[in-house]
Amino acid sequence: MTTVTHLVVGPERHGVVRWACDIADALGAPVVRSATPDEVPTSVGDGPLHIHVTDRLFGPDATAAADRFVDLVETLGVPVGATLHDIPQPSDGGAYERRAAAYRRIGAVCRGVVVSSDHERSLLRESGWTAPEPEVIPLALTAPERGPRPSSATTRDVGVFGFVYPGKGHAEVLEAVAHLDDGVGVVAIGSPSPGHDDLVDDLRRRADELGRPFRITGFVDDADLDATLHAVAVPVAHHRHISASGSIPTWIAAGRRPLAPRGRYIDEFAERSPGVLTTYDDDHLVDALRSALDDPGRTWLGDVDVRPSWRDVIAMHHAVFARWAA
Repeated sequence: MTTVTHLVVGPERHGVVRWACDIADALGAPVVRSATPDEVPTSVGDGPLHIHVTDRLFGPDATAAADRFVDLVETLGVPVGATLHDIPQPSDGGAYERRAAAYRRIGAVCRGVVVSSDHERSLLRESGWTAPEPEVIPLALTAPERGPRPSSATTRDVGVFGFVYPGKGHAEVLEAVAHLDDGVGVVAIGSPSPGHDDLVDDLRRRADELGRPFRITGFVDDADLDATLHAVAVPVAHHRHISASGSIPTWIAAGRRPLAPRGRYIDEFAERSPGVLTTYDDDHLVDALRSALDDPGRTWLGDVDVRPSWRDVIAMHHAVFARWAA
């Protein structure tokens, strides 16, 4: 089988970068790392490349990112495949058309593209995508070795995991918590996404107005992550425009069953791996949080079959790369 080198562009702590490195490591693939697209070597060998792409890693805006990606592919002069992340969707508002056009340009210079859900493939098609036909390889799930007991929770906090940025759900969760028993607060597990420190200030100010505890942990090292995820009373992923999630698999790997609002992606996720999520209608967040606080056992995983496994996802990558080579 032809060896596929993985070119990973971006800062070490970025979620897409971490996922790309994990995939390359699981595949046993050679990796070329670059902190920025401008630092990519002009030669990375003669074989095919695979690149994990989100526009935010390749330029200050979607158009500039597409320009840089197309230039890079032309300079490298080897076949390139890509896994696309943060797929454009109408909730992007005024940036939607520009982002959709940029992703079409990125796809047009690739031998093939991968997305992480059927929902993301639908988003591409709905945005005017023509070719190549996207392949779907869902995010791998890691089953917890042994689920911790509900008594592991040490706070009454509702936890939201991942970078803090607009639309992630922190603000909505904070408003919902104000309708629960006194003392229930919100903890943001992670750090602000670059350029969004002001959002943390807004959340703190709103928490003070509501009289609710709010804190942000900052970046949590892998060694401390499970303990941090175990400590909260309720895990929740209230990202209403989610198309693929790195935070949900992390909750699951830690033995937690997060709350998540129903939608095309969450329904797909829950159907693929039944029992790993507690789903609720978008306007019933308060009820879902109250039920979870009243019955903490619902927020911890028992014996569930998580799918796809890492072995499944690696096999899917090999099959996709073989089709592209053919």
